Parts: sequence; structure tokens; C-alpha cells
Amino acid sequence: MKRTLAFVSVLAGAAVPMSFSWAADEAAAVADAGQLQEVVVTAQRRAENVQKASVEIEVLDAAALQGAGVTHAQDLENIDPSLTFANSGQNFSTYLRGVGSFDTDASSDSSIAYNINGVFISRPDGVGDIFFDLDRVEVLKGPQGTLYGRNASGGAINLITTQPTFTEAGYATVDVGNYGLIHTVIADGGPITDTLAVRAAFQYTKHDGYLTDGYDDQNDQSARLSALWKPSDIFQALIVAEFNHEGGAGSAGAFRSDLRSQPADPWTGPSLAPQPETAALGGSTIDNDGFVHSNISALNATLTWNLGFADLTFIPAVRETRPDTLTYQPGFYFYTAETSTQQSYELRLSHDDNLVDWVGGIYYFDEQQTQNYVLQAIPIQDVNVVTDLNTKSDAAFGEAHWHLTDTLRLIGGLRYSEDKKGQDGTNFNILPTVSTVDDYGRRVDTNVSYKGGVEYDLAPENMLYATVATGYKAGGFFPGVPAPDNTYKPETLKAYTLGSRNRFLDNRIQFNAEVFYWDYDNKQERFLGELPTGGTGLLTTNAGKATIYGTSLDMIARTGPGTVHATLEYTHSKYDDFSYDVVNAGPFGYLGYSTYATSCALGPVGPVTAVGTQQSVNCAGKPLPHAPTWAGTLGYDYPLQIGNGDTLTPGVNVQVSSSMYLSPDFITSAQQGGYAWFDSDLAYQHRQWTATAWIHNIGDKAVYTGGYRYPFSISEKAPPPVAGDPSTFYADIRPPRTFGVTLKMTF
Repeated sequence: MKRTLAFVSVLAGAAVPMSFSWAADEAAAVADAGQLQEVVVTAQRRAENVQKASVEIEVLDAAALQGAGVTHAQDLENIDPSLTFANSGQNFSTYLRGVGSFDTDASSDSSIAYNINGVFISRPDGVGDIFFDLDRVEVLKGPQGTLYGRNASGGAINLITTQPTFTEAGYATVDVGNYGLIHTVIADGGPITDTLAVRAAFQYTKHDGYLTDGYDDQNDQSARLSALWKPSDIFQALIVAEFNHEGGAGSAGAFRSDLRSQPADPWTGPSLAPQPETAALGGSTIDNDGFVHSNISALNATLTWNLGFADLTFIPAVRETRPDTLTYQPGFYFYTAETSTQQSYELRLSHDDNLVDWVGGIYYFDEQQTQNYVLQAIPIQDVNVVTDLNTKSDAAFGEAHWHLTDTLRLIGGLRYSEDKKGQDGTNFNILPTVSTVDDYGRRVDTNVSYKGGVEYDLAPENMLYATVATGYKAGGFFPGVPAPDNTYKPETLKAYTLGSRNRFLDNRIQFNAEVFYWDYDNKQERFLGELPTGGTGLLTTNAGKATIYGTSLDMIARTGPGTVHATLEYTHSKYDDFSYDVVNAGPFGYLGYSTYATSCALGPVGPVTAVGTQQSVNCAGKPLPHAPTWAGTLGYDYPLQIGNGDTLTPGVNVQVSSSMYLSPDFITSAQQGGYAWFDSDLAYQHRQWTATAWIHNIGDKAVYTGGYRYPFSISEKAPPPVAGDPSTFYADIRPPRTFGVTLKMTF
């Protein structure tokens, strides 16, 4: 079993969370001579050596995912330092170098596109518990506007499942650890006939809550059945069906505040921490009755024909997501029941030869959704939203790599997209006043994304490349505000990249370097804003412009039987233009005395309403949330031969991070300081058996990854007429120290 490595690099006294795994693109398996093996990816819709791909990509193989204990998308932040996540019930938000938005309900979309076997997953909660029996995960950094297109303005995460083969192969793993961890994966497959092979996989994951009141637990079951039919040399069909169920209490936020007393234990559950300020008024409290009940079912096929002059691929797919959850983030009682039924169809032609490699196709997507949620902070707010949403998307795309010489290639690609969105429903307000708002809207967005660039081979194992690429995410609607003020515009991102990929010393050292500059326009931001009828809601606005630039370095070396890996990433991010109105709804805000505890520039206090005031803020010049400045990792493992072919492999790793903001509120309680995160494991392999003892977060470090500000605030230290304390923040927190043993048998 290959083990997960994380690495560290400290720069100027600060660095970012950059965990890394001994992954397919970095080391994969190594030959007996100590060479790094070639790794093949399909990120650009064709099979190619990752060292020849002019994209910013991280590839994580099955062993790396298993070694890191990845059972859910959020676990990827333990492996890839460019990724961070924020949770809300069954929903989670994905950020890559600060590109992302709060994806908390059916009306929100992710800026990072998830795809499984080439099929786009529209809902953040539709990703679910699907990280099992995977061949690899490809993390593409930066806009993927030509080949992926839909909602890939910041990047794409591709999951490729293990396909059936005509050779019998399977395995079983069992993880046992603290917090009652039991994790099992069983996968097996082989031929049924000379032309038909199947594979079945099952995963069960359960652990107690990491928070003291039982939240942040897991109770999931997943199954996948795949069939590969190859009746001839020119045609094959891969059909995959899967079902996922997520249960348990779900996620919750740890209490943080600048002015109120905080629990000594960072993992104190919110029902045991200081209660929301509305509780002092005889209103809502946080209880430990939250739950997640989410079912996901999917069916997709990949049909491939060799037409001689080109390969024809057709991918039809359907996916249904039905979450039913109760959560208390960010201190509100938030019950939601949603449905999403999506269907998509992609048809493409591709061809590779010594003159040109090209791919082109058309794409159609249709999603029908329902949303029913209750948001309460009694006696301040009680809202019920019932909304139907629909989305239709059409696209045509093409990309080509022209071989001008044996060493020089030219890249060009285009994609035209048209997105149609609609929203119909009603926002029922009980508190602060009884009222009704119609949630209605229609919009059509069109976009042309492009990619251009050049690749040049300095030597067979050394390549330079320069690219410019754009990405786009359609606009949309949010509930609670009447038209036309309930909509937001598309966001776009243009990325310039200069990179170099290299192997040295007979494939014993790999060194890759990239410099990037991203121009982010109309970034979609979700924030707690005041509704026209009173109370608060998660509104969406366009943040104007933002700039992100930096450099990424990656090195891996074979030192005898051992492997050392070091990475370094510097990211500078800044809002060039970002102004919006925040809510100051604390009790003193009723009298107009509230101010906003932010480091952004303050505008004049808005008009007093029945529930509070609005405060204008100008956050231009601030860094993007979820975008720490420095990232570095360093790790090492050393396999020891102990006789009879058995091996004992110790490994140690550390991640470090500079500080970062967790939300666009820019309050100090929503800031994660710099940290170091240590992991270690010891693997013993005997023939087809492997036993691994592991420990994560050795220092029991509290690391916060996201969260939300609570707007109804009382100050314990500042009397009226001075401000209340709108710094109350409920933060997502990574697991405390965990340890256990993993047993694996291959057959």
C-alpha cells in the first residue's frame, strides 16, 4: 500500500496548508531502478503523459486517496493544499486559490466543477459519498472553459472510477480508529463472458462526531456497479450505476467571537457553546437534533466508436439528488428539503496524429429542482422559502494541438455556451412581520470561452508552455428578494500561465514550476444581507474585480529506496473592487447604534428598520477568502526490506499554512491563523496483506476552514450606545487528533 504524504516548506516564517499525497502524478509506483514512472491522465479528453500536459494539474491515485482516508470531497483538503471547503448541513463549498462561493442551497452553484467519468455533477450536495474504488482524481487548477465549460471558472475535479477488466481483481479494506471509526470498502470484478466484464464496489463509513455534542460525524453507505461491454475492436460501452446515502447528525460550526467568552475546547459543539444572542431574548437556541438524510442515485454510460478517421464518444447521464437536513449553521435553525434531477448528453469527436490532436463536440444539460427550507432565529426571524428552479445549458466546443515541428506545438480552443435559468416560488415571512415575497425570475446568459498557447520541448523530458485561458459561470437568482433585485451576473476568470515540466537524472528527479496570473471579474459572493421584508438571508452579489497571481513549485526525488517530495506555492490575491451592504441586526442596532466589526472601510449607517440597520462596507484591497499567501509541504518515506519480500515503510509529513480569511466579512473571528499539521504512519506489507498504523493531526491542532457570521449580536463588554458584537462566527473545523489501523487484502 502506498501511503499518503504531506510536506512542508516554511517561507519567511509563514506557509500555507498544503497537504500532499504520494500521488499518481508525483511518484506513482517506482521501478526497481528507482525511476519515476510515466503517469497517464485524460484531463484534456485524451490519454497523455501528465508531464506532457500543459495544464496545472494534481493527480491523486487510488493508494494516495486511501492512505489519506478520503471518503468524502472535503477530505481532499488533507491532500491538495490549493483546496479548502466550508460546510453547511449536507452542502459544502469548494475553493481553489480563493475561487469559489458559499454553496448553501439549491439556488447556488459551485465555481469548481465536479465530474465523475466525464459527467458534470451540478449540485454540491450531489457529490456525496462517491470517493471510493477510484482509479484516480484529477484536480485541474484554473479555468477550464473550453473542454469542460459549465461552472468551471476556477477549475475542475475529475473522478475516474476503477473500470471492469477481463482479469479478475479485487480488494477489501477495513479501517478502525478512535471516534468509533469503522470504514470498509469491498470491490471485486472480472469477466462474465469474452466480451462482458463487471465490477461491484461497496463502501461503509461511520464515525462519531468530532464535536463534543455529536456533530461532524459520518454515517454513509455507497454502492457502485459497472459493466464494460466490448463486442468488437471498434466499439465499447461502459455503464455505471451508483447509489449513495449520507446520514448522521451532519456538520456544525464551532463558536468563535472577539468579545464573548469562548470554550476552552475548540471542538465544543455549538449546542454546548455560548448560545446565539437571540436566546437571551427568549428565542432560538442551538440543539443537538440536527441530521442529514441525503440520497443520491445516478446512471451514466460512455459509448465509444473507432470510426477510423476519429473516435466518437457519447456520454448520456442522469443523476437525482434528494437531501433532507436540519443544521444550525450559522447559528440559525435551518431545515431544508430539496430535489434535483439532472440529465446531460455530450457527443464529441477526437483524433490524434503527428500533425494535429483535436477534439470537438456538443453538450446539453437540463436540471429541474425544488427547494423548501425554513430559516429561524426566533424572535428576530422566521422564514419559509418554497421555490422551483430550472436550468438548461447548451454548448459547442473544440480544441486542437498543432504539431508545428517535432518539438513545437500550438494550442487553440473555443467554447460557446448558452445558459437559461428560471425561478418560481414564494418567500413566506412570519417574523419580523407577516409578509409574502414572490421569488420569480428568468435570465439567459451567453459566453465564448477560449484557450490559446504554445508548448515547446527543450529535451525529451523537459517542456516549456505558455497558455491563456478563460472560464465562465452563469448568473442566477436567490430567494427572498423580489425581481429584478434577486439576480446576479455571470462571473468570468482569465488565467495566464507560464510553466515548465522536467525530469532529470534518468527519471529520478521531477521538477515542475508554474507562474500564474488570474484576472477575476464579477466574482459571485454570498453574504448575510438584509431582506426587504426584514430579517436576513444569504444574498448573492457580484464583487466587481479581483486579481490572483503567484507561483507553484513541485519537486519529487528518489533517494535510494526512499522518496522525498517538496512543494511550494505563493498566492497573492486582492479584491480590486468589492462593495456591499451588510446586516447589523444586533439589539442595539434597533436603535441605530450598531457598527460593523470589520477591517473594511465603513460607509454611512443605513436607515433603521424593524429588525436592524444596513452598513455599507468597501472591501477593495482585501485578500480573497480561502486564499492563504504561502503554501509548502515536505514529506519522506523509506521502505525497508525485512526479509521474505516483506516491507516496513515509515513515513512522516507536515503541512503548514499562513493565515487566511474564512468569509468575505473580514472580521478577526473569521480568520484562521498560521498553523502546522503533522501526520505519520507505519505500513507493513506481507504478500497480498498490508497493515498500516496511522495518526493524523498529531499536535491536535484546531484548524478552521470556513464558516458564517451570525448577525444578531450582543456585546458582553461594550455597553450602549457603543456597537454590539457582530463578530460572532460559527466556523467549520478540521478533525482533532485521529489514529487507527488499516488492513487491506488484495485478491
